[in-house]
Amino acid sequence: MQTETGTRANDIFSFVGASAFALLIAVLVAYLVLGNQQKWSLEERGSILDSALPSVAVIVFVTGAGGVFANVLVHSGIGDALSSALIATHIPIIVMGYVIALALRASQGSATVAILTSAGLLAAPMAAAGYTPVQATLITTAMCFGGLGLSHINDSGFWIVTKYLGLTVKDGIKSWTLLTTIFSLVGFLLTTGIFAIVS
Repeated sequence: MQTETGTRANDIFSFVGASAFALLIAVLVAYLVLGNQQKWSLEERGSILDSALPSVAVIVFVTGAGGVFANVLVHSGIGDALSSALIATHIPIIVMGYVIALALRASQGSATVAILTSAGLLAAPMAAAGYTPVQATLITTAMCFGGLGLSHINDSGFWIVTKYLGLTVKDGIKSWTLLTTIFSLVGFLLTTGIFAIVS
């Protein structure tokens, strides 16, 4: 169902469909349904909500900080400078996409931002090189694998894993960071091998 922009119906649906509102509704439903099902008192419900806040707050703050840092990278021109420096070295563009995504992932934490920023930076060189759709897809896949690696303390996913598995930061780096980086490298090598075959 679509509504015209600027109408009252559009405003209402935009408000109800906002992610913050949806999350608030989910919390309220859980508060009421689970509380009634478990026969928790108001004090027990309040203590459970309070105990959940510290773990969630870390994740929210890290995610927000990563988004802010990503905007700094984009608007300051550092990403363009990195792309230009790599292009000047004549590195194959599939390797370049992976390295840029990996560097952005390590620096600001968000895989989504790393992938989208890398794709934006390399869109013009890829178009100029005249790659086939299959080659362009493989280059984009390499960027996605770059965005997978080096998940560490500035990544909200790192904190979700470590908090809910009861790991220390050191254990998280030794397990989660290492695992995501290995997945990233293996995926990149497989993608590069396929790219070499189809080129």
